[in-house]
Amino acid sequence: MDTALKTHKRKIYYNTAIVLSLLIFITVHSILIFLGIILHNGLSVINTRAEFMHYTNVQSRLKHGLETKGWQPVSLNSQFGYVLEGTFIPNPTPSNKTVIFVHGIAATQAMGLHVLDMYLDRGYNLLIYDSRNHGASGGPCVTWGYYEQYDLDQWVDWLEKKQPDGVIGVHGVSLGAATAVMHSVLNESSGRVQFYVADSAYSDLAKLLEQQLAKHTRSTHLLWIDILINYASLVAYIQSDFAYASIRPVAAMGTVTTPILYLHGEADTLVPVEMSLELANATNGYRELHTFPGIKHGRAVLDSKQEYQAAVAKFLAVIGH
Repeated sequence: MDTALKTHKRKIYYNTAIVLSLLIFITVHSILIFLGIILHNGLSVINTRAEFMHYTNVQSRLKHGLETKGWQPVSLNSQFGYVLEGTFIPNPTPSNKTVIFVHGIAATQAMGLHVLDMYLDRGYNLLIYDSRNHGASGGPCVTWGYYEQYDLDQWVDWLEKKQPDGVIGVHGVSLGAATAVMHSVLNESSGRVQFYVADSAYSDLAKLLEQQLAKHTRSTHLLWIDILINYASLVAYIQSDFAYASIRPVAAMGTVTTPILYLHGEADTLVPVEMSLELANATNGYRELHTFPGIKHGRAVLDSKQEYQAAVAKFLAVIGH
């Protein structure tokens, strides 16, 4: 009887342990999913339009250009089911050369006006647009270049129809620079884009997120950070069918032959300058890297304007554009 009772108790303890372990696993997993949702939504959904009102000067200039200078509003239906809004700014002297500007996170197409005069002076038109989930464009979330590269390719389609046999360049900043770099891989099969300018691009999204989370949480324990990033990536995959690990532009740059100019501020605390160095070293084709001492993230076009324009002008001269 005692043996049977002990066996019965052992079964109860064993079953209880299994149930408790399962409950702990479900609880921990649920907490991590919840934290992953918060992280992903914070990165890719909630804050993408937060800076919109900070750009009143360039927004006003964009509105003025549309109303008085013949700048042309353009709408595209993305293959992913939302509308993209942009503006085509023709050169006062008719030209078949156009640069497509791709803005950074939480910005708008109006940021392209920072490079407008630089390209107009060199005989280019400028095409600017709001990336998905930014400005007036639709889209459920930012995908850090994953779907944005295909949206950019549709703008290349539009431009090619508007100006057959024209020259097309792409100039991107931050998220826009990473999008441009990723698009350069797509471009290898067609060669429709003749050059890229990538300002403050990241080479590896998961690596960048790990660095930023470690810095902001002041943590040296990277394991929990990696776990949290993986759960946020799982949420991204469930919601939008992409994973953070797939946003690694540096991985494919060995196949790229289109000329690329990499620009980066040396005091960038958001995307370290080493990431542009990594991209430049990995790029197979002609590339240049120009860094700006003391300049923060994406600020070189404003804070080192003459040096910035000189670097772009030199690059265009070298590649014959």
